[in-house]
Amino acid sequence: MEIKMNLSKQVAIRICALFFILALKAQNNLYYNFDVNKIAERIDSLLINYNNKEAGMSIGIVINSKLVIQRQIGLANLEHQIPITKETSFHIASVSKQFTAFAILLLEDEGKLSQDDDIRRYIPEMHEFEHKITIKNLLNHTSGIKDQWNLLRLSGWRLNDFIDNDHVLNILYNQTSLNFEPNEDFMYSNSGYTLLAEIVTRVSGMRFAEYMEKNIFKPLKMNNTQFVDKEGQIIKKKANSYLKNGQNYVEDVFNNSSYGATNLSTTIEDLAKWVVNFDKKEVGNSILFDKMNSQRKLSNGNTYGYANGQFINQYKGINRIQHSGQDASYQAYIGRFPDLDVSIIFFNNNSEINGGKVVGQLTEICLSEYLKNRQYNPTLKIKQSKKAPISKSTKTLKTFEGYYWNEQDRYSRQLKVQNDTLQYIRNSNDRTALIPVDKNEFEMEIDEYLSIVFKSNQIVLTLNDGYQITLDKYIPAKYDSNSLRQFVGKYRSPELNSYYTFSVQNNQLVANHTRLGNFNLKAIKNDYFIGNKGSIKKVVFLRNELGNIVGVNISSSRAKNVKFDKVSE
Repeated sequence: MEIKMNLSKQVAIRICALFFILALKAQNNLYYNFDVNKIAERIDSLLINYNNKEAGMSIGIVINSKLVIQRQIGLANLEHQIPITKETSFHIASVSKQFTAFAILLLEDEGKLSQDDDIRRYIPEMHEFEHKITIKNLLNHTSGIKDQWNLLRLSGWRLNDFIDNDHVLNILYNQTSLNFEPNEDFMYSNSGYTLLAEIVTRVSGMRFAEYMEKNIFKPLKMNNTQFVDKEGQIIKKKANSYLKNGQNYVEDVFNNSSYGATNLSTTIEDLAKWVVNFDKKEVGNSILFDKMNSQRKLSNGNTYGYANGQFINQYKGINRIQHSGQDASYQAYIGRFPDLDVSIIFFNNNSEINGGKVVGQLTEICLSEYLKNRQYNPTLKIKQSKKAPISKSTKTLKTFEGYYWNEQDRYSRQLKVQNDTLQYIRNSNDRTALIPVDKNEFEMEIDEYLSIVFKSNQIVLTLNDGYQITLDKYIPAKYDSNSLRQFVGKYRSPELNSYYTFSVQNNQLVANHTRLGNFNLKAIKNDYFIGNKGSIKKVVFLRNELGNIVGVNISSSRAKNVKFDKVSE
């Protein structure tokens, strides 16, 4: 009788606990009865718009820690007309990063390393920079290390060349400068995750792919998942990547076996097991997952929306943890809504499919009923009342005239007085009057910006949502074919062991690389040019104390100021 009473009490306690958890979830919007059939019907309606005879996509929806919807459409292999199925394996590009981060956290949990360790403790081949770079910096893109793909591209590699980790590491070991001081800024850099994979290899004493198989994929029964680390490695039931060239598709070759930042191959069903593990924690523990999902801060105290291979943000007020990836014509995405226990998985092997648009549609389909019932209202933009205008003389207004340059997005604006009004000029057909409201402050006649404040040789534009844009005052360059010849010559980067030759063609400065061809350069200000193609964004020539040109700094999007020394005229 006593035993029965104890068992009854235990059952009662468990039932009460269950109801308490459900009530707590409901109170915090953590529980919602999603209509899976309705979601599936809407996804089917969306997919009607896509051609089943072309390269396509694979979709998975995880709700309450179960893969409840799978949809595949299109072909994995156009040559042999092989359809995409549940067993088709996709290259998931930068979605791979969260696995590499998780491996580092597993090793930390075992006491084999610390995120605060100097990376040179494990990779002494790296240059000893003035400031320590930690594993934590690599995990969160705050190291300042230049991006590997930008460096390889600048040095003459094409991204369909065969590239492995040795190629990447060798170019990283040769770098002697950073984009910025560690933890002073955030800039996405694939290099950090290639270095993290190397740290996993050296600390574990195993090949990276082997470590991941033993410690993550096998325990989670992700039997169709592997990191590709060998040239020509066979992936069973693999989806090829296709690019549309005119009216026809061609294979968009991805010939890369560099891993850590990319190169995980997996299926929807396997990736769903990974997503579920964030809730079930079959591999890893609560402390580890808290670290995985926690944002760090920059030296100035700001966060930057990234944590260990994951972007952390909100969708219409709902917490979201996500990452996308793209290599060749592959696209991949995981979006987790942990408070609702809903996740969206998306793969694509067709350049014609707008993956970002599809993911947005899937997100809306999955969450629309929840949002409707919650009666979500978007946060209104911050809008301050306009200040009273004041009078300024034409002479005073002219002191604000000039050209202003936005370094981040590479565009110019002119401020000029016309008809006794200071005008903000975007181009000859697009200008806006600026109304003075304070000594150094103006407001736009339209509501695009709250204000424009003049600070020394800068203007700071504040948008309606509080976001600020800074433009620097400059004097536009005036070069002709003769004055451009001062830049002519051959320049070499010791960090990349690569050359660019500068010449004047048709009254324009042109940079040439033997493998990459010509880059037409547009003069912005003295010694400062911008390029017309992605691998060369900015070119700044360097002079010695006598004013002679001795080198040039070339920047791409994620590799700033790579120095090339002038070696010949």
